Amino acid sequence: MTPASLVRAAAACALVGGAGCGIELTSAQPWVPVAEDDAFGPALRAESAPPRASAVRTRAPAGGSLVRVVTYNVQYSPDPQAIADAIMSAPALRGAGVFLLQEQEAYRAEAWSRTARVAELLGLGYVYVPAREVKGGGTHGLSILSAFPIENVERMMLPDAGKGHPRIAMQAEINLGDHRLHVINLHLDTKLNTAERLAHLRPAVLEAPDTTLVAGDLNTCWVEWVAGKVPVLSSSSASDQALVVDSYMRALGFETPTANSGPTESMFGVEQRLDSMFSRGLAVQFGGVERVGPSDHWPMWIDVTLP
Repeated sequence: MTPASLVRAAAACALVGGAGCGIELTSAQPWVPVAEDDAFGPALRAESAPPRASAVRTRAPAGGSLVRVVTYNVQYSPDPQAIADAIMSAPALRGAGVFLLQEQEAYRAEAWSRTARVAELLGLGYVYVPAREVKGGGTHGLSILSAFPIENVERMMLPDAGKGHPRIAMQAEINLGDHRLHVINLHLDTKLNTAERLAHLRPAVLEAPDTTLVAGDLNTCWVEWVAGKVPVLSSSSASDQALVVDSYMRALGFETPTANSGPTESMFGVEQRLDSMFSRGLAVQFGGVERVGPSDHWPMWIDVTLP
């Protein structure tokens, strides 16, 4: 199957939610507002803090309509200082106004949540939204760090193919004064084939607002999973799931400014583009992928001009 025909076939499966394509995912869940006393229970309670006034002053662009946004899988952030140091070491990152982080964790035995610690070191506000509990009395989830107020935060439980841990999407509005930036933060499952990945992604983006930025770790590797367990790595571009996801997002009216970013992750000597950023109704300019930090992923950034 050629790359073009693979794109068409996988997108067609996703557009019908996987029906008839051999995909068995749980039903999509609605977006649910997140509050510190939300209905997910104490163990999965969201956590937040506002930005420092100095951060707003130093990172606010002229006119308040342009903001630099970073997406970064921090690989559990076991050393928040190392994550903060990596960000501060890269001139393109240390002046960014919004960070969408994946694979954040928090543990009761630690005095601070890891998100709170990174945010404190950078002088930013934050919201941490857990997806699931993990061993050791902890939680695992997504976070947004911002120099600007983070408002209207919601969580969606993504469809589950029974191949990994529960996954969520997180959406919020970044309040830049006269402008609002709607963002969706994603961390998709690893052990998904192409059509499954689109069906997993679809609920979070299908009805997104006309003006939206979507970003995160989509785990779009050059792998097909045999029986959902055994990875078969291919050298053929026909197996590059990033191409299929880009095509699907374009069909929904999104631009794909990071399509030619190059790899964002290195593991066992193999480099792949697992992370992406998509925009709709926004003027964006691709920035780069900064090869810094302790994670197996590298942070990616773009500049966004709001209408």
